[in-house]
Amino acid sequence: MIFTDVMYMQTHIYECAKLTLDFITMMMISRYIFLIPPMKKSSPEQFVNPQFVFIAVSYLIITALCLLEGTVAGSVMIGICMAVYCYLTEKHQKRKILKTLQFIPIAGICYGFLMPMETLPVTVLHLNQSAVELYSMGLYLVLGALLIYFVFSGRDWRKNFRKEMHYRRLEKWERALLYVIGILMYGFVAAVYSYYNINEDNFREIALLESIMVSMIGFAVTLTVIILILVGNRNAHIHRDLLEMQHNVIVTLADIVENRDESTGGHIRRTAKYVQIIAEQLLEDGWYQSILTDQYIKDMVVAAPLHDIGKIHVPDAILKKQGKLTDEEYEIMKSHTTEGRKLLLHAEKSLGHFSYLDIAVEMAYGHHEWWNGKGYPQGIAEHNIPLCARIMAVADVFDAIVSQRCYKGSMTIEQAYEIIQKEKGTHFDPIVVSAFLKSRDKISEALKEFEDPLLSPKAEIIQHDKKTA
Repeated sequence: MIFTDVMYMQTHIYECAKLTLDFITMMMISRYIFLIPPMKKSSPEQFVNPQFVFIAVSYLIITALCLLEGTVAGSVMIGICMAVYCYLTEKHQKRKILKTLQFIPIAGICYGFLMPMETLPVTVLHLNQSAVELYSMGLYLVLGALLIYFVFSGRDWRKNFRKEMHYRRLEKWERALLYVIGILMYGFVAAVYSYYNINEDNFREIALLESIMVSMIGFAVTLTVIILILVGNRNAHIHRDLLEMQHNVIVTLADIVENRDESTGGHIRRTAKYVQIIAEQLLEDGWYQSILTDQYIKDMVVAAPLHDIGKIHVPDAILKKQGKLTDEEYEIMKSHTTEGRKLLLHAEKSLGHFSYLDIAVEMAYGHHEWWNGKGYPQGIAEHNIPLCARIMAVADVFDAIVSQRCYKGSMTIEQAYEIIQKEKGTHFDPIVVSAFLKSRDKISEALKEFEDPLLSPKAEIIQHDKKTA
């Protein structure tokens, strides 16, 4: 009787240990391979970490079902928990249902990695059920020890990885590969376990040999995919450092140009932030989705500081002139758009092709074009103006209105919003203006974040003349 109780307890411990390893492995795969971000606090004041609560509650439910109903029920609950996790961590409402299905390839990758270690020795050595459970318990202890070692020794790596999550996204081919391999592994695992249920002696030996082959292939393919993704993460880290260095050089160069007209570097940082806020609002509202990819928005933010780079060719006498420009001087000032385009095209030839340089060219050349076609240098209208230039136009004019310059005083924020609203459909793209006004709170926060001494809502208001733009 005692022996039976010990065997019964051993079986339950074995089943719970297996489900624990499966759940932890799936969570790690979702985080480090599929790059699913963790749940975040809704506010800094929130005391409880939602990620910890979700994992703890999910694990308790999985374990309870395993003890009460068996391994199958626990495995089903793992799938449900992973589907819920994928749903809750997706920001875009329209993608939530689709992203929920990620639990299938996540489970496939997990089983494709763990199953061969669980089944190959059992198949080769022809172990009985008791021996299988003892072997599996030993395997789970080893893997658990490795996980604990990773938790304590990999702190620096995980800290760096969390930073990279803001920049690293799966390429389309990587995501497609993960989905295909994950679904195939799911099928392979189902096939292997079906072999173990064959009772006919004539076919059992052949089935077991086939399961060995399938397990080895599945393990090799899964491990290869995991290594490819991890290498991609490492390369993304190196690539991001390079881009960050380039961005710092860009901002420094733009600072030098901006300081020539006695403004501060706050302008280029503010306009870049405005561009990001407007673009994200447009995407949230469902506008220009075919253009506003994650990469396009990132490139716009990097390129934004270069929109006035052509001013380096404008003489100081004109750039720093107090008051209204003459027609001749105004034509020279307008040339900063064409000169900026030339500079950036030359830079692209020297540095090689980067997507943000393409956008920088469009911004520099088109940010003074008007929606009604009365802008410069080309006089193009509406959607013939690149989207990045239409967004930059709103950001640039807004910041110019609230900033004090050598040729003008500053207006209040409320007056700036009124001017932008008034010029909706004439100077600016109506949809972009709507997104801008919808983001007033974020825009105002960005204005305060990069505030400089020349921003003064109490400063004398000087009539804004388009020839001083």
